[in-house]
Amino acid sequence: MTEKGHRFTLRRQTPRTLAVLSAGCLAALMTGPASAATAQSVINASLNDVSCPSATNCMAVGWFLGQIPGTSGFQDFPLAEQWNGSTWTVLPAPAPRHPGGGELLSSVSCSSSTSCMAVGETQVEVPPGFTNLHPFAESWNGTKWQVVPTPKLAHTGASLGGVSCTGSTACMAVGSEGTLRNPTLFTLAEQWNGSAWRVVTTPPPLTPGATGLNTVSCNSPTACMAAGFFGFNNGTGTSLTLAEQWNGTRWQIRTTPNPGSSAVLAGVACTAATACMAVGDHAMQTGNLVHATLAEQWNGTGWKALPTPNPVGAGVSGFNGVSCPGAAACMAVGAGTDQTGEVGFNEAASWNGTSWKLLKTPSPGSTSNELRGVSCTSPSSCMAVGDFTGIGNELTLAEAWNGTAWSVVKTPHP
Repeated sequence: MTEKGHRFTLRRQTPRTLAVLSAGCLAALMTGPASAATAQSVINASLNDVSCPSATNCMAVGWFLGQIPGTSGFQDFPLAEQWNGSTWTVLPAPAPRHPGGGELLSSVSCSSSTSCMAVGETQVEVPPGFTNLHPFAESWNGTKWQVVPTPKLAHTGASLGGVSCTGSTACMAVGSEGTLRNPTLFTLAEQWNGSAWRVVTTPPPLTPGATGLNTVSCNSPTACMAAGFFGFNNGTGTSLTLAEQWNGTRWQIRTTPNPGSSAVLAGVACTAATACMAVGDHAMQTGNLVHATLAEQWNGTGWKALPTPNPVGAGVSGFNGVSCPGAAACMAVGAGTDQTGEVGFNEAASWNGTSWKLLKTPSPGSTSNELRGVSCTSPSSCMAVGDFTGIGNELTLAEAWNGTAWSVVKTPHP
């Protein structure tokens, strides 16, 4: 599986290119703001998340690795694409100047077609060979994207992995913060009031080891559920699931099941304060399937693990995101690999209130395919995004669900 810092799930907040960027391919620095409309020589691109206020209006965000205009250097640029019911269009997304790094967007939430908030991270190259991460946010007003300042933190490294908005003046974002070498020492939460972000205190780590909140879902400004991992052991590669609930005043840890020797939660969706579904993956004890899909359900009192399907012949299988248009209707998406680890494929499963069912999903890439985020406006209308690998390049991917089948929807190259 691909790791992001101390995360072993398929979901990646930071692209595969980060290691290359840190190695020094960014020889030149930005001379001013840039965007998807001005960058050139795009190498790789990915969509990390999607939010659909309606079936004919979706916003997807991610990143692309492109040449810095006017220079021979490359950096990551934030990527935003909009769906109008028939086509996807790339939107200009500001990329402020950062020495030898760039920006990417990990999550997006739209309370309407004219109000979206996206969060992620900036990447600043710090000699010798380190990439320091800082929270990054942009807002959409129906006409343009603009950078929204985030608070200066007490710690040197941090990123935001998930965001959920119940209105234009009410958003909650979550992630992790720590040091330059370990930006996942503590969980992080920030709240938006329509004019500014402020840090909201989260509980201290349960045990030694890396920790972070990957995702969040809010039903109101006083009801949110966040999920992620804690106690990551770099030597064994194991971690435990984590869930925290917001009541409008404070965050509280809610005990979650941990199937197998290791598990993590990557996506969460709540239809009410007493009804949430979280998904991710967990380690298997025996057999050829070493990592399997994971789903856990919150009933307002406790979390319980649910049986989930895995593709026949998979060696690795996991969910990255989930969307629930109703209490008895959820869609989870993710990816897996065969038992050799050389061929990757997309995964999707639907929940009918009683059980999960594996669905056939197209995998256009020759070697790698991954669905990272999904948004459903009804049980018969969902949009999922991610990426796939063509001939040497990572390309954006979108797939639509019509209640019967998934189909690939063409996305433009940045």
